[in-house]
Amino acid sequence: MLIHQVLGLDNDENLFLPEESYSNLNDLYRTLGFMEQMVQSQGIDDEVRAVQDDGDIICLAINNPATGEYPSFWAVFTNVVARSGIQSEAVERFGGLASVLLQSADDVNLIDVPARELIGALQEYFSIALVERQLCDGCVKPTETYDMVYLDIRVQRLDELFRKLGDEFDASGMVLEICCGNGMATLSLEKLGIFPLTTDYDRCQVCQGLEHGVLKPGRTIVMDATRLTNFFEGGSFDAVIGFMLGTIYSFNKDIWVAMMDESLKVVKPGGTLLFTVNKREEMDILESVLDGLGAVGEVIDNTDENGIYDQWVYLGHKG
Repeated sequence: MLIHQVLGLDNDENLFLPEESYSNLNDLYRTLGFMEQMVQSQGIDDEVRAVQDDGDIICLAINNPATGEYPSFWAVFTNVVARSGIQSEAVERFGGLASVLLQSADDVNLIDVPARELIGALQEYFSIALVERQLCDGCVKPTETYDMVYLDIRVQRLDELFRKLGDEFDASGMVLEICCGNGMATLSLEKLGIFPLTTDYDRCQVCQGLEHGVLKPGRTIVMDATRLTNFFEGGSFDAVIGFMLGTIYSFNKDIWVAMMDESLKVVKPGGTLLFTVNKREEMDILESVLDGLGAVGEVIDNTDENGIYDQWVYLGHKG
């Protein structure tokens, strides 16, 4: 895995990250708890690998030798995700604890790695752990075949939409796809040479996409789209897109206001916005929300006789 490469470890060496998801790397509750326990134990006898970016420690890997009960493993602690976007209080607490632990360690190996490289490695780590059922206790959901999950008609529908939009749809550069589900729309994007960072809150859908190789481990995150700025700096993306966002009602409008607000914050000024929904009434709500947030765009009627996928399209940009 990429995380092994970052830490300079062999692929067969065991790793332990205390947090149970990528999103939890923002708050670091379990990480800080373990680090505090180690500080109280007064010292580290075994090797520590400290990853630094521009002089700042962003990750510690501490070797734990084998015992009669457990094989050897490396305990990995990082604040690199908590440092992104709106920095959480965990950043400073991590820094203080890391400093104490490094002072108490006799064998420290410093490794220079850019933060973005470590972040990509962590995205891959949690994606693989999800597929291997390490993050879902008691999962009994069977693996469905590719043909059962991915519908040609759905992919063709988006292919037709992109042909229809032509040069009006510019998604070059860094692209964020929210509400990606199992990656059905991602298939069509990749045909255009667009390889987005894919996110969705439904871990089962994401797991399905990863299992079939449609979603890519190194650029997929299980994430709540109402918290994008907790993980990404403002203006991080050239485009934010999402397909079949529904279901949007008046009573859950606040969720979509938050989601669109976060999307506009992480897209660059002038950056592309592309969203699709099933029903006109959903698009009316979405258009109203985007207009209220200062986006500039148009609604495109993309209805067909089937009336199922991507019937209404919003294409615009951040004003």
